[in-house]
Amino acid sequence: MSLTKSITRLLRHSAVYGLGHILNRSVGFFLLPLYTHLFTQEAYGIAGLATTYLTVLTLLYCYGLDAGFMRFYILAEEGEERRRIFSSAFTTLLGSSLVISFLLYAAAPVLAPLLFSQAAIPVGVDLVHMIRLIVGILFCDTVAFIPLLLLRAEEKSSLFILLKISNGMVNLVLNVLFIALWHQGVAGIFYANLISSALLLVMVLPIILRNGWRIPHSNLVRQLLSFGLPFLPTGFAIALLDSGDRILLERLDSVAAVGVYNAGAKVGMIMALLVAAFRFAWQPYFLSTSKDQDAQTIFARIFTYILLTCVALFLVVSFFIDELVRLRIAGYSLLGESFWAGSQVVPLIMLAYLFYAMYLVFEAALYLKGKSGLIALVTLAGLAVNILANIALIPQWGPTGAAWARALAYAAMALGLLFFSQKHYYIPYEWGRLVRLALVSSGFYLLALTSPFQTYPWARLLLLSAWPFGLLVSGFFLPGEREKLRGFLSRIFVH
Repeated sequence: MSLTKSITRLLRHSAVYGLGHILNRSVGFFLLPLYTHLFTQEAYGIAGLATTYLTVLTLLYCYGLDAGFMRFYILAEEGEERRRIFSSAFTTLLGSSLVISFLLYAAAPVLAPLLFSQAAIPVGVDLVHMIRLIVGILFCDTVAFIPLLLLRAEEKSSLFILLKISNGMVNLVLNVLFIALWHQGVAGIFYANLISSALLLVMVLPIILRNGWRIPHSNLVRQLLSFGLPFLPTGFAIALLDSGDRILLERLDSVAAVGVYNAGAKVGMIMALLVAAFRFAWQPYFLSTSKDQDAQTIFARIFTYILLTCVALFLVVSFFIDELVRLRIAGYSLLGESFWAGSQVVPLIMLAYLFYAMYLVFEAALYLKGKSGLIALVTLAGLAVNILANIALIPQWGPTGAAWARALAYAAMALGLLFFSQKHYYIPYEWGRLVRLALVSSGFYLLALTSPFQTYPWARLLLLSAWPFGLLVSGFFLPGEREKLRGFLSRIFVH
């Protein structure tokens, strides 16, 4: 397959995943005005902490079986072998999630004072009940997980996204009902999540019935786990990197600081949406493309393009973040006024996810070579950097310190994976072009922070418009890309 056709295939699936994921995750942005106008900083901080525990426990429920399923299913022959892999993975997760859910539900009264500090008690949220709602969500999500992974493995991106969008829309409507109309407070978030997760499980039942859920093959389950279990510490590390800083913020600062940080981090998730769209398509893509003779060249070009896209989004949002969070529609701003300070963390959160995009590309080489232990080692080292940086920076800078800690951790992880991946599966990355991209974009970003540009939004808009010309002058674009860029710019400025 040619370089152009191969990249086009990745772009096609990324576009479908991207559009669907953006529509699904946009639910969070639509709900930000609701949350930040109706909840106090403390109440929204508790919601952020609860979501953190939901994210981390998701990894416990799956314990790496998802990674093993994805690899073995894609590389298996179609037919009976794939059905056997599906039924073994699905039935194993179904049984284990029943056991884990029962234990966590019973232990909720003991877990509540361990997971939340004394400062959370006066806020008035029933923490035990909220933990039990989270257990129900985890069970439904886990049972639906393997059927959804099957759709990704078979590159049925349209059906996958249709299911996820339906889930997101139901969640949006239910949030409005439970919070704005029925006044259920923070618990309303998790009532809505539980019902929408249960409906998603119902929607994937045809996939489960079609592929069967027979007694698992013990040898096959051992193979799936032997590959997937090393990814469990990696998954825990990523989950804690993405949300564990809220736990440290509560202990080292306050519940209110968690609320402010949570609001800003949600806005910074704009970059996470882009990276997630790429991630959904990337894993099945690089597994199948690795068989091509020019796979390394294709991966190098993809790395350049994904970084270019991430940098463009970073500049667009960072240049206008204050205007974005204060923009009023029907009397409501994206963030309530008491949460506006959260805008300071947005560029740093976006930068962290840009480094995560780099991490995902570098990870592919070690994944292909079966070096999952090295991925786990690097990711755990990144978590250590994150924890130490949080402890050092939060007491001085509060939420901004937590955002810096996340960006530093992801940068360390990207560098670590680059070192190991190039030793085991060399890829000729286009470093000259990437250095030009970094230098030009950093210069434009720092210029936008100066007084004249901070004063006038129109000046920042002109500066942003000049960024592609800066890349063009620097020699970033290849000859064929320069011709396409000139044609694109001429259509904009001539017509």
